[in-house]
Amino acid sequence: MVGWVAALVVACCVVASAAAERPAVQLPRDHFGHPNASIEWWYFTALAHDAVGKPYSVFFTLFSSRGTLVSVAEVHNLRTGALVGHSERLALGRIGRSSVDARAGATQLRYDERLNMWMFSASAPGFAVSLRQRPEKPYALHGGGSGLIKQSLGGTSHYYSATRMRAAGTLRTQGKRLALSGESWFDHQWGDYRDDPRAFNWDWFSCRFDDRSELMLYQFRDRATGRPLARFRNGTLCPDEDGRSRSLASKRNPASGHSTPRAAAGSSTGIFGSRGWSSPRTSVRSPATSSSGTGSFPPSGRARPA
Repeated sequence: MVGWVAALVVACCVVASAAAERPAVQLPRDHFGHPNASIEWWYFTALAHDAVGKPYSVFFTLFSSRGTLVSVAEVHNLRTGALVGHSERLALGRIGRSSVDARAGATQLRYDERLNMWMFSASAPGFAVSLRQRPEKPYALHGGGSGLIKQSLGGTSHYYSATRMRAAGTLRTQGKRLALSGESWFDHQWGDYRDDPRAFNWDWFSCRFDDRSELMLYQFRDRATGRPLARFRNGTLCPDEDGRSRSLASKRNPASGHSTPRAAAGSSTGIFGSRGWSSPRTSVRSPATSSSGTGSFPPSGRARPA
């Protein structure tokens, strides 16, 4: 009997210890790698222009998982919608706990802590892109300032963003080298849910407005039915230059049974609908058309792929 009690105490201590191992995000410590996490990624998306004003969408992500690095980079011409270049690379490696300087083939991601600057480069035959990016506002820790959110039913995720970064770099395409400048968004996320498919079925929006405020919204979906999971719908509003952010918590409408996020201060905001959108080029349908609005943060509006 004593042995069973002792085993039970030990088991409870293990559970309590596991729960305590999810500290809030602390910067700059958590800019670097978390080798014990089953999955981690550094994500960048930028709107950049060349010297004559032509707009480009620039995307870069580096995934790290159990000793493997995967990078994805892509650039689109936003005037024509044409793909300028695409790169995917796979390599063995890890990102350490004290620095970010990772390579996966012809791809590199670096972070200069002294300058608080993020740099990435990627290339493929006939294509290369590189950007240097520095936050213009403090980092936003999601989940009410803790940097901890629920990754649907998959568990807890660490998540923070640089919602507005000044970006500059180069694009090489069709034998030409173009100087780029613009703004970008950065996400860093990690956790222990790599093998749970329920953790990877979501809609996500990041918005940068002309008044220099930013908005992030997300909702997870049931993997079997595709229906939004109301209790896993949230976001962050960054209205001020000093970096103060407001968490958007889910509010349930008892009449309709639907829920929309609302600002913690009391004003309502949210993803009110998601009717879907079909690409005229590929005919692929995605749940990306959305309406959002807030009571204290105009404007309300609609978002759809360009």
